[in-house]
Amino acid sequence: MLLCRKIIFYIFALIYLILCPLIVARMLGFVFNPLTYRLEKTGLVYISTNPPDATVYIDGRQAHQTTPTVLRDLTPGEHFIRVELSGYNDWERKIPIRAKKATVLANTLLIPEQWPIKQISNQHYQNIIPAADDILIATNAVLKNIDVFHTTQGLEENFKEENTYEKTPIFSVNSIYADGQLVRLFSAPKSPYILLEAMIKNTHKFLWVNLKENPPLIEDISDLFVETPSRIAWDNSDNENIFAFYPQNIYRINIKDKAIFLQDAARLPNNIVQQLPSKPQEQFLINDSNDLLIREGRWIRIYPKENFNAPQVYDIAKSRPSTNMYFEEKNGELFYLDYDTACLFTAQILPYHPMLNIPIPDALRIK
Repeated sequence: MLLCRKIIFYIFALIYLILCPLIVARMLGFVFNPLTYRLEKTGLVYISTNPPDATVYIDGRQAHQTTPTVLRDLTPGEHFIRVELSGYNDWERKIPIRAKKATVLANTLLIPEQWPIKQISNQHYQNIIPAADDILIATNAVLKNIDVFHTTQGLEENFKEENTYEKTPIFSVNSIYADGQLVRLFSAPKSPYILLEAMIKNTHKFLWVNLKENPPLIEDISDLFVETPSRIAWDNSDNENIFAFYPQNIYRINIKDKAIFLQDAARLPNNIVQQLPSKPQEQFLINDSNDLLIREGRWIRIYPKENFNAPQVYDIAKSRPSTNMYFEEKNGELFYLDYDTACLFTAQILPYHPMLNIPIPDALRIK
C-alpha cells in the first residue's frame, strides 16, 4: 500500500513538474512547438471577410467564431487557412505566422460562385454619365431617349426579380425638344446639373438641365453662347456660373443673371482648370480600396489584392470598351453597357452589407 501511494505521489509530482511550467509558459504567450521541440512565443491572425459570417478553418480545424475573428496561440511558421461561405468560392492561403506579431487579413473579398447580373433597361444607349446624388444619365442620340436612373433606389431590393430600376426620361414625348439630336453632353463632378448641346430642327441649342427636379427642369440658354465652345466646365459649389472655352477666349456665363463676362485664364478656379473632357472609366478601387475592378478590352475583371504572392483574376461580364462604367459604392453595384446589346446592365460586385473592418482590440495585440 505504501509503495502504491509513493508511485501515485511521484506520478502526480511528475505531472505537476511538467504541466506547471507549460501552464505558466502558456500564460506568458508561449506554446510547445512539436516541430522544433521548443517553447516558442505565439502569433495571431485577424481575418475579416466581405461578406462577413464566413467559417474559418486553421490547419484543417474549424475556428469557434465566424468572420471577423481572431485566431490566437499560433506557432511561428506557415499555417493553412481556409474560409468557406455558402454561395461563394472557398478562399485559402498559407499564411506565415511570426512570433509576437499579428497578421491582419482585413476585408478579404469572397468571390461568388456566380456573379449576380441583371439587365435594367431594354433601351440601347451610347454612354452612361454619373451625376450627383447617385444619379446616372444614360445617353442616346435622340433627346427623348435620354434617361435618368437613381442608382441607390431600393438598395438591397434591387436584385429581387420582380423589382427593376425606375427610369425617368429627361424629355417627355410631347416636349418641343423631344426629337432633337444630341451633339454633346457636359457634366461636372458631383453636380446635379447637365448641359446638353443639341440640334433641334436644324438649330443649334444649349439646354441647361436641373436633375434635382422631377421631372427635370430644362432651360434654353442658347443665347448666352457667342459660338460653339470647345469645352464647358463648372463647379458644383456654384451651379449658376459656367465657363465656356473658345480658341481665343474664355467666357464666364452667369445663368441666373443671363450675363456673359470675359474670363482671365490666370484667374480660373483650380477645379475648373483640372476638368478635362470625360474619358471612358476603366477602373475602380473597391472593397475599402483593397481590390481592383478593371476593364481590359471588352472584359470587366476583378483583381483581389495579393495575399502572400497569390494573385488571382476573375472575369465578371463583357462591356462596351468605348463607354463609361460606374461603380456605386453605397450598394456595391457596377453599371455598364453590355457588349452585345448596348443595354444598361448592373452587376452586384459587393454584397449590400456594411463592410466590417474591425481593428484588433488592444487587449489581443501581441507586444
